Amino acid sequence: NHTTLKQGDCKNAFVQADLPPEEETIVRPPIGFPFTPKGAFWLLKKSLYGLRRAPRHWYQLISTILESPEIGLQRCRHDPCLYTGTPIPGKPPIYLVIYVDDFLYFSPDSSVERYFESALGAKIHVDFMGDAEFFIGMKFDWITHSDGHVDCHLSQEAYANVIADSMGLTDAAVSPRMTPFRSGYPIDAISDKDMSDTERALLIAKMRSWCGMLNWLSIGTRLDITTVVSLLASNQCKSSPGHLDAAKYVGKYVKATASLGITFSSRHNSKLEAFVFFPVGTAANPLTAFADANWGPQEASRPNESNIREVSLNETRSICGHIIFMCGSPIYWSSHKEKRTSGSSCEAEIKVTNACTKSILMFRHVLSDLGLIDVSVPTPLYNDNQGAVNWSKTTSTKGKRHVNMQENVVRELHSLLWRYCYFSHTWYCKSSGYFH
Repeated sequence: NHTTLKQGDCKNAFVQADLPPEEETIVRPPIGFPFTPKGAFWLLKKSLYGLRRAPRHWYQLISTILESPEIGLQRCRHDPCLYTGTPIPGKPPIYLVIYVDDFLYFSPDSSVERYFESALGAKIHVDFMGDAEFFIGMKFDWITHSDGHVDCHLSQEAYANVIADSMGLTDAAVSPRMTPFRSGYPIDAISDKDMSDTERALLIAKMRSWCGMLNWLSIGTRLDITTVVSLLASNQCKSSPGHLDAAKYVGKYVKATASLGITFSSRHNSKLEAFVFFPVGTAANPLTAFADANWGPQEASRPNESNIREVSLNETRSICGHIIFMCGSPIYWSSHKEKRTSGSSCEAEIKVTNACTKSILMFRHVLSDLGLIDVSVPTPLYNDNQGAVNWSKTTSTKGKRHVNMQENVVRELHSLLWRYCYFSHTWYCKSSGYFH
């Protein structure tokens, strides 16, 4: 579709909902209010900002309105903030996502959008703001091409600059060629330092604040910092000055690349291009997933005899990550340290493939509720370990019988619910730089 998302804002959302009779609430009038006798109190009829159940009353009100016969939307079974429906019979559906009092909506037919705006505006105070520009901290940049196709670039540039300022990096020297990791200084190998409890508490508080801001950035549009944020977050409770320096380095990288984000296009992008080239998705199968894991510590260089130290248990655990593309653009990604050490690279790949399978199922359920995917078409999941591929087909050798039973989700879906996902083996060709 060659149209843009629209945005709306519900005015004074929480005070629009009525209080139920069983929640009788008495409040003291504002000091100096001239129309209330001394010693009088007010009985609330409407909800009020600050009440514990005010968000629930607002959600129940807006849900009732959206699901009313006049609007006719239906709530997604697997995500209560998503709605879809056909307000005008015979016309294309409309899709809506709501976050507290802000919402985005879209329909391929502009007449459906106008009907929705009129019907919703008649029931509640709402401001329709046209094309989406900012939503929960994300900026929408719309580019309309001469052939009618539309691109949308999502970024969090303003928030990235806020992070840099909070870290004291406003005037720091940065380079656009930076990476999130400092070469030769793996986060796993950062040593601890003796500190007093007071100094440690201050450092931990600062580390938690920075990790929280970086995490919000990474789950929004900056998948390039997901792994390093995960590693930093795992050291929040035992932070040292070295971890703080590593977080600041990430802050410098974010400052240098603040405008980076994700681009979606109305053109069907069948190619993933970055450091690799790989076909991603087809018109009949828009979802494509990739899963990979390293085996062993983050520091994989040759040991230095002059640097002898004790290797921690957490340092030997593998980093697992997966990403899901839809129509050529990433829609979900995850990176984390495994909870228990893998005995082989195959075992590490099995774990990450299992985690990716669960994410695929989640998105297939949501997209099925919205009518955006054919559930009879399997979703390809690419992994570069032949043993993990064989495991998914239940053809692995007895050497893998020690793998925990929780990884059997992959095998069960492959053998019992084959239509959910199929697994393909890939390998990397260094000479061409391409996946095959």
